Amino acid sequence: MTARRRGRGLLVALASLLALALAAGVGWWAARATLEPQTPESAATAPDVVWAEATTSSVGRSLPLSTTLRQPARTVASNALPGVVLSTAPGEVEQGSTVYVVAGTPVRVVEGQVPFYRDLTRGTEGEDVAQLQQVLVDLGHLDGEADGDFGWRTERAVKAWQKELGQRQTGTIPLGELVAVDQLPTVIQLGEAIVRGATLGGGEEAVLAPTGEQQFVVVVTQDQARMIPAEATVQVTWQEQTWQAVITSSEQDDFGNTELSLSAPDGGPVCGDACDTLPGDAQVTLRSEIVIVPRIEGTAVPAAAVHTRADGSAYVITESGETEVTVRGSGGGVAIVDGIEVGTRVQALSGAPGAPAPAPQPAPQDTVPPADEGGDEAPTTEG
Repeated sequence: MTARRRGRGLLVALASLLALALAAGVGWWAARATLEPQTPESAATAPDVVWAEATTSSVGRSLPLSTTLRQPARTVASNALPGVVLSTAPGEVEQGSTVYVVAGTPVRVVEGQVPFYRDLTRGTEGEDVAQLQQVLVDLGHLDGEADGDFGWRTERAVKAWQKELGQRQTGTIPLGELVAVDQLPTVIQLGEAIVRGATLGGGEEAVLAPTGEQQFVVVVTQDQARMIPAEATVQVTWQEQTWQAVITSSEQDDFGNTELSLSAPDGGPVCGDACDTLPGDAQVTLRSEIVIVPRIEGTAVPAAAVHTRADGSAYVITESGETEVTVRGSGGGVAIVDGIEVGTRVQALSGAPGAPAPAPQPAPQDTVPPADEGGDEAPTTEG
C-alpha cells in the first residue's frame, strides 16, 4: 500500500512539472511573436509615385440660374363705355390697334402723352386732337401734319377710318373709343375687370402700359446665396446677346429667398443700349449664369502634382527635376499652371500602389436640380 501511494505521488509530481514546462514554452513563443519586428509584407506600404501628362483644360465655378426682367406697368386709361365685353386683345400693340370691344364698339390705342377726356368732333382743338390726327396720318387716311385743329379734312379722315373698320360713319370720336399710350409699339395689359363676358358700367381700370422702368433680378435660395460672393459677376443672355452684370443689392422676399438686383458694371441697365430688343411683357425670363470663380484655361496638371516650398513658391517634378510653376487657378482636382508645356510628364502620388495616374481632365460638372418657385437648389457647375 505504501509503495503504491508513493508511485501515485511521483506521477502527480511529474505531471505538474510537464504542465509548468509547457506553459513556459507557450509564453516564450507569444513574447517572441509579439516583440519581433514586422516583415515588409505586414507593414503599411506608401503610395507609389506615378507619372501624369500635362494637358489643356479649364477650371472655374458658376451657378446657372434665371434672371427675371420686371417691367412695371401703370394705368393709362379707365373704361368709359358701358356694356358687355365681347373680346379682348392684350399684348403687343401698335398705332390704332383694338385692345377690347364693348357692346360692338372697339377701343383702340393711340400714341400720345395726353389722356383722351372728351368727344372729338369738328371744331375741337388741342393735343388730344393732334394725337387723333397722327394716327389718321399713320394709317393713310389724312394728308399733311397733325396740327391739333379738327377741321373738315380731319372729319373726312375719321369717316374713312370708320368705313374701313365697318362702323357707322359719323365723323366724330366719342369719349372712350381711344386710349393714349406714351410709346408705340408696346405691350399692354388690361385691367382685371376687362374680361370677355363681363358687364362694364364705366370707370373700371382698363389699360396698363409699361412705365419704361426695367428691373433685373435673380431669386436664389438661402443656401445658394451663401455660395455667391458680393463681387460675383453675372452673364445674362437674351437670344444671341450676352450682357455682363454685377450685383447691386440683395433683400429677402416673403418666401425666405434672397432677391439679387442687377445692373451693368457702369450702373446703367443690364441691357445697355439694346433694351429695345427685349419683349415688353410685364415679366421676361432670361438665361443667366452667376460666375462665382472666373473660368481659367491653360496647361493643366493634377493638383496633387503641385508642391509648395517654404517661401510659398510652387513647383512640379518633371523628368528633368524640380520645375517652378505659377498656379493660376484650381478646382476639381486640377490645377492650371504656367511654367511647363502641354505634354510634359509630371510626378503625382497615387492612392493605391501601382495604380496609374489619370491624365488631367476638364473639371467635373457637379450639378444639383435647378431652383424653381418652391425653392429647390439650382445646379452648380464647377469646371
